Amino acid sequence: MATQLKPQIDPHFLSYNAKAEREMVGRARELKPLLEKHAPYGDEHGTLHPEVFAALGDAGFWAMAAPRRWGGLGTSARCMSLVGYELAKADPSVGWVYTVLHGTTWVASLGPDALQETIFGSSSEHPVICGIANPPGTLAPVDGGYIVNGRWSYASGSHHASWAQLGVAGTLADGSHAHGFAYLRREQYEIERTWHMLGMKGTGSDTIVANDVLIPAAQFFNVSLSGIGGHEPGKRHVGEPSDYWPFMPFLRATAHAVVAGASAEILERVMDASKRRPIIYTTYAKQSEAVLAQAEVGQAAARISAATAITLKNCELIDQAGLDQRRLSNEERALSKGEGSLAVELLSQGIDQLMFLAGSGAFADANPLQRLYRDSLFAMRHTANLPYVGYEILGKSLLGIEPNIAHPDFI
Repeated sequence: MATQLKPQIDPHFLSYNAKAEREMVGRARELKPLLEKHAPYGDEHGTLHPEVFAALGDAGFWAMAAPRRWGGLGTSARCMSLVGYELAKADPSVGWVYTVLHGTTWVASLGPDALQETIFGSSSEHPVICGIANPPGTLAPVDGGYIVNGRWSYASGSHHASWAQLGVAGTLADGSHAHGFAYLRREQYEIERTWHMLGMKGTGSDTIVANDVLIPAAQFFNVSLSGIGGHEPGKRHVGEPSDYWPFMPFLRATAHAVVAGASAEILERVMDASKRRPIIYTTYAKQSEAVLAQAEVGQAAARISAATAITLKNCELIDQAGLDQRRLSNEERALSKGEGSLAVELLSQGIDQLMFLAGSGAFADANPLQRLYRDSLFAMRHTANLPYVGYEILGKSLLGIEPNIAHPDFI
């Protein structure tokens, strides 16, 4: 935890913190026994075990979400992805909550000076922010700020967050239309238990409800002005690489790393079991002795490895853009989107192959494979990950067909 949070400007902040990156990935690996122990709790209670969430904070993971000017660690997008990858090997719900809360908290660090000062400078602890962009709630100007109303579903990690970042739209006092994010403190909203799903049960992705909540003007991030990641002239709290990461490519790559980590764990478990289990009704005393099983394992492993490589490639694109302090072109975003779609398809194909090898016993409630599998399938169907959408976006970009089907901020 940071003991003092003050904005800072330092030339060393123009690179990534390699020492902290090694430490963070190592700590994620060390948490595996604890996360595996409490994974059934998430399935039963619909949220992470308190001991698990406390361990994420103790490991320093929320310091990764804040820039160094606010006491953060200054780690790279690649590091963020690798931490999520390792956490997901133990429990994909934990990897998902870490990734979502980290990403949402990072978005707040892109906001105006007054917003950053309110969120990052008002406490000695690193903030943890959950968030949902769509469907947007309403924002109405009043004396001293804004009134916020709305319902936002699928707020992953909502039970553990101290703030909520909520998509809103409305007409401002000057008559202009604005859309962006309203930031509400935990005591300003309710959480309705609506998360009853097949997969990612432990993510606590319930519904946030705000009824006539008054927020100060500083707690509204008007994305209409500069987009997500654009910075107005004269802004003081800006200048680190993470301030220039592209919004959706970063969120997408870190989410894909969660699925890649779960897939890698499925591969390890299936390979280990194949060396002991026979193929019933055949002469094979060990599944690993069957040539076709060997080929299936090899192909699945290649698919998972290729998907992981694609994901890390896109992380490196994000990291380089941050170092260069430049915004990705629409063409770069579209290619990242299309490559991400391929990563999702490869992971889906690979784990399906492995689960056929694992057999029906892998779907028993007591078998961790079933959680790894259904959580992976669920995550891949997030609206940001759908391959058919990503391929269309890339195809339109390559063919010069305008407008594309999504705003550049969401590609």
